[in-house]
Amino acid sequence: MGILGKGGCRICLSPPDIAADWQSRLISEMRRKAIHLSGLSVPLSLLLIGRGFAIGFVALALAVSLILEWQRLKGRIRLPEVRAQEEHKVASFIYYIAGCLFCLIFLPEMIAVNAVLLLSLGDTISGLAGSVLANADVRGRRVLWGCKPLSIIAIMFSGCLLIGYLASGITRLSFPIYLAGAAAATAADGVCIIINGMVLDDNFSIPVFSGLVMAVVAAAL
Repeated sequence: MGILGKGGCRICLSPPDIAADWQSRLISEMRRKAIHLSGLSVPLSLLLIGRGFAIGFVALALAVSLILEWQRLKGRIRLPEVRAQEEHKVASFIYYIAGCLFCLIFLPEMIAVNAVLLLSLGDTISGLAGSVLANADVRGRRVLWGCKPLSIIAIMFSGCLLIGYLASGITRLSFPIYLAGAAAATAADGVCIIINGMVLDDNFSIPVFSGLVMAVVAAAL
C-alpha cells in the first residue's frame, strides 16, 4: 500500500507507517476541527442574546479575520492550522465566518441555528472521517462534480440527520425540514463545485445551501 507524495509520486509505506500516517492526519484534523467547533458560539449567541447581537458579533469577527488574512497573505504573520493548499489563497475560516453571517442575516432564526450546527458539527464529523479514509479530498483534486467516497457521504448524512433531530427540541423544525437540511449539507460537503476556476469552499456552501433548502421546504409546508 502507499500514499501519493509531492508531484503525484506514489510512496510505499509499511503497515506501521500507514498507521502512523493515519494517526498524524487524524491529529492534525482534530486540531483544525477544535477551532471549527468555535462556530458553536454563533447559534448560542443567537439563542441566548438575540439576532442583533449575533450579527454584530459575527460581522466583527469577519472584519478582524479579513485583516488577519490580508496580513497572512502578505507574509507578515502566520496563522495556526491553515492548510498547505491555502498558503497563497483565502483560507477556509473566512468562508466559514461569511457563511455564518449570511445565515444570520437572511434566514429565519431557527433555520439559521440548524444550518450553522450542520457546519460546525456535521463538517467536523465528515472531516474526521475523511482524515483516515482514502480519496476524501475532492476539492484538493479540483475535479468538477467529483464526489467523496460513499462511506463519508453516509457518515455526513447520518451525522447531520442526528444533529437536526437533537436540535429540533430547541429549533422546533419538523422532520421534513431538517431531513432536507441534512441532505443539502451532505451534497455541499461531498461534491466539488468549481466556478470560474475557483473551488467553492464547503465552509460557505454547507450552511448557505442547507439553510436555503430548509427555508424553501419550510415555506412549502
